[in-house]
Amino acid sequence: MLFRLIVGFLASLLAVAPAQARELKLTIDASAARAVLDALENPKLDMAQARQIASLPGNQGLIRKAISYGRKADEASFAAALRAAAQGDDKAAEPSNFNFGRVRPHIAQLRQVLADLENPATGLIDAAKRRIALYTPVGIDAAITGYFVVGGTSGGFAFGDPQFFLNLDFFPDAQLATTILQHELYHAIQGVAVAPPARRAGVTKCLKRIGAPANIDDLFGALAQEGTASAVGDVLSLPTGGTGPAADERKKVARSVGMVSRSVTLLELSTHALATKGVGFDDIYALGFYGDEILYALGYVMAKAIEREQGPQAVAALLIDPTGARFVERYRQLKDYGVSATTPALGAKTLAWAKRVAVCAPA
Repeated sequence: MLFRLIVGFLASLLAVAPAQARELKLTIDASAARAVLDALENPKLDMAQARQIASLPGNQGLIRKAISYGRKADEASFAAALRAAAQGDDKAAEPSNFNFGRVRPHIAQLRQVLADLENPATGLIDAAKRRIALYTPVGIDAAITGYFVVGGTSGGFAFGDPQFFLNLDFFPDAQLATTILQHELYHAIQGVAVAPPARRAGVTKCLKRIGAPANIDDLFGALAQEGTASAVGDVLSLPTGGTGPAADERKKVARSVGMVSRSVTLLELSTHALATKGVGFDDIYALGFYGDEILYALGYVMAKAIEREQGPQAVAALLIDPTGARFVERYRQLKDYGVSATTPALGAKTLAWAKRVAVCAPA
């Protein structure tokens, strides 16, 4: 069953901040997750049925994400992996890494998470919308679709368009899933809010004119996007002292934030590597934003510091800038910058290049 919340985002936005986005609509589609869970309990699943499930928009996102990792993936490989998992064959070769065998032991738990998220009485989705409204730029007019999925190797992802994907198997707890939903939904907001293509073309010309290193804007942009999304979907706002997936995720994030000095060092080294062409951007990105996600922690700390001192709308105002340089500039201009561990100073090369690149950022 399609779980739709093409709801009164208008009402919730107006209730929080009258000047906020007036036409933003959110649709949540859980059909892909539900179809895969049903299939995994059907050992008689045939390839025609599996391919039909692969064609669902949410599962198309899983295929697209696998391809982005350089894997060979399509509806046929999705269907083959799903059918093998439904038959309990976890030894079948699966180069696309849809990992449905990992999902199978948690089916009952994931059904409960879906039920909790879909239940209006829990208020989880409404609470998420209210929080997103605080950080949404004025004048946003968009319809955003979120897809609940299970399978694959990413917990949540977006592609820069007005949609996002949340893998519930990575977050088998309704409260945790809602927090990650806020993170991924904010990525969709970022995609809608960023400067239009014509203005981004001007940014590209400007970066070339000032001699900016290739991809320096991608580095700062990723820092800003992941940092602000992590601050909005704030895992550290989850209760302390608990157990289970939510507690585990909170401890992991707290550990990373507690070692934010390494993130500062990595950003400085990454900036230097791009400026000297010593390391390619793909390798830099993988180190900072995959695996331990070291640069997420720094982006989070920076975004929270901006919010503490200037409020959520100061964060929202930065979304138009695809270079991320104004995020760095806004952070270093805070009165508490460099004063405490919660507002650590950045490296000299990071600051110097951010200042130069900010000249090219859209106003």
